[in-house]
Amino acid sequence: MDFWFSYVALASIYVLLGLSTNLLVGIAGIFSVSQAAVFGVGAYIVAFFLMNDILSFLPALAIAAAGCIALNVLVTLPALRVSGDYFVVTSFGIQLLATAIFTNWTAGTGGANGLPGIPPADLFGKALEDTSSMVMLCVGGMILGGLVFWLVMRAPFGRLLRAIREDELAVAATGKSVLRAKVSAAALAGAFAGTAGGLYATFLSFIDPSSFDLDSSILLLTMVVVGGARTLAGSVLGPFLLLALPQILTLIDIPTTIAAAMRQLIYGVLLIAFMLFRPQGLAGERL
Repeated sequence: MDFWFSYVALASIYVLLGLSTNLLVGIAGIFSVSQAAVFGVGAYIVAFFLMNDILSFLPALAIAAAGCIALNVLVTLPALRVSGDYFVVTSFGIQLLATAIFTNWTAGTGGANGLPGIPPADLFGKALEDTSSMVMLCVGGMILGGLVFWLVMRAPFGRLLRAIREDELAVAATGKSVLRAKVSAAALAGAFAGTAGGLYATFLSFIDPSSFDLDSSILLLTMVVVGGARTLAGSVLGPFLLLALPQILTLIDIPTTIAAAMRQLIYGVLLIAFMLFRPQGLAGERL
């Protein structure tokens, strides 16, 4: 039972990350490969406040979300001065820089050894020490994030983002601020990623740089592509499917030394296959 609880909790956290990536890549058309870095910043901020007994969980989570909003805005503003392949290269460099900081800043992040012993989340003074309580918290965060995403996509702002993705020059010609809209989308994506990071840190009680590296960013992109870009259903379906894959591999008699490489290979094959044969994903809009 704990296994299923853990699976649902982690999948719920990755749904928030899927919403973050989908908002940037699928909705706004900003192809970023650095969302795992933002995810990591949120996790380390919450871990810092809880491990040093400075703040309780909810205030720490709010600060983590605000910090990731600021980070995404600061990263997006200069990066949006370039476009296309240049933006991808810029976000790629940001991801590598963040991974280097997470790995080498021993005093703040624990370095390659990570940060063990992160206290559990608490709500109104009550620590959520059992798995079922954390599952309800993570699922609640997923539902709230999904509701925000759904409302934004049906608001004028969501329609503006879709229009920018289709024809940026035409939107600019109408007098709309394309830069402001993209930065606002990046800010909301940062809030999703920062919240997911805080939930991830308190659920696992341990974080290290391997959870926030380039492979993790590619995994997020794969989740969005497989699940389906531009839709809420795709952001939910992708994480639940791809996080089940490692458990399926455990049923196959393969050496543990190659299991991780096999998982990355399958993720890559899925990404290529869906981009070639079904670019809208399983539940995405037809492109």
